[in-house]
Amino acid sequence: MSDLFAKSRVGHFGFLFVSLLATFIVPELLPDEGSFRWQFPLFLTIVMLSALSAVSDRRAEFWVAATLLLFGLVPEWMHAFGVENTDIWGKALIAVFLVYVAILILRTVLRAAEIDVQVILGALCVYLLFALVWGVAYQIVALRHAGAFAIPPALLEGASNPEQAIGAALQYFSFVTITTLGYGDIQPVIPLARSLAITEALFGQIYLVTLIARLVSMESDQSRETSRSREET
Repeated sequence: MSDLFAKSRVGHFGFLFVSLLATFIVPELLPDEGSFRWQFPLFLTIVMLSALSAVSDRRAEFWVAATLLLFGLVPEWMHAFGVENTDIWGKALIAVFLVYVAILILRTVLRAAEIDVQVILGALCVYLLFALVWGVAYQIVALRHAGAFAIPPALLEGASNPEQAIGAALQYFSFVTITTLGYGDIQPVIPLARSLAITEALFGQIYLVTLIARLVSMESDQSRETSRSREET
């Protein structure tokens, strides 16, 4: 019964993957109006709820994640509707939630008995979740230290909500960094921002190399077991 429940959890990785892609793509297509200041909290809520549905079937872990989700989303929504001094600690809790859920998903992926589409989607979700985590971390640094990042005026020009525009620019910077594209249009200025960018770039490369090695190893083990079963038959 527990195996069936675990498989149903793994099945949620597809929805989480789609919601993550929507979070990174759809907001850029929406009109830049002040009334759309809720769009980041809205998409973040969808991602966090779908991530919650994909975590381990262990009840204690689920409730830890649910608690972090609640305490992270409330200040984010409060800030979206104009309540001051709620954004930094709300984003910090969101980052903790995303890291916690990513670790649970990665554990499920690595413990999978066989490689299938859902396992691959789970591994991709972990990659995207950590990119989102670093994007949130960059936003926290930018809020605490004015001028922490050198952002081209063209990326913020004409934005009716400058804070949201900066957040979107830093999420973009996170994906440029984790994939080591290195466009150079946004640059970390202070030491803390540079350190975060370095750790993200290192994580992105190490994760992909380690993940590929692990999946290849799992596939080889599966092939050997299949061949052995056929020989015994």
